[in-house]
Amino acid sequence: MEVSRALKSPGQSFPFEETLTLEPMEVLSDPVSFEDIHVQGEYLCAGKARISLRAEVSARADTRCSRCLTPVSIPMTAQIDAAFDRAPDPDDPDLYSFEASTIELTDAVRDALLLELPLQVLCQPDCKGLCPVCGIDLNKGTCTCQEGAEVVNPFSALKNIVLNEEV
Repeated sequence: MEVSRALKSPGQSFPFEETLTLEPMEVLSDPVSFEDIHVQGEYLCAGKARISLRAEVSARADTRCSRCLTPVSIPMTAQIDAAFDRAPDPDDPDLYSFEASTIELTDAVRDALLLELPLQVLCQPDCKGLCPVCGIDLNKGTCTCQEGAEVVNPFSALKNIVLNEEV
């Protein structure tokens, strides 16, 4: 994005609107792609070689359900409050660099969207997930591989310790 007008007029804000494309990525071992990315906001020169930018990002995140692996699309919005500098401080990870009079929004937009991405994406709030034995999607059908079997979970060992102490 061209910011030469702001560099020539420090303190004056300029509106902008951009459409971006981000490469698909992997987040916590799940594939994620952001589509229909739209950025709208304003920028201004806040010093000799520093651009301050505030914007809102809207996008659609395409990923998969954390429990049953079904493809899921979720609408997202995120706020960006970023600073760009020609000579960024290496100790300030929130400062993005730029050269000449062009800033690249990709990193700031990606960071903002990743921060807004839920830790656990579900296809529906009551998703039953996959059977840990046979792998069937329990939302679409049932299985009999666990009928009558003892439920094994991380606390099963504690249950055995408590039962043995009570005897």
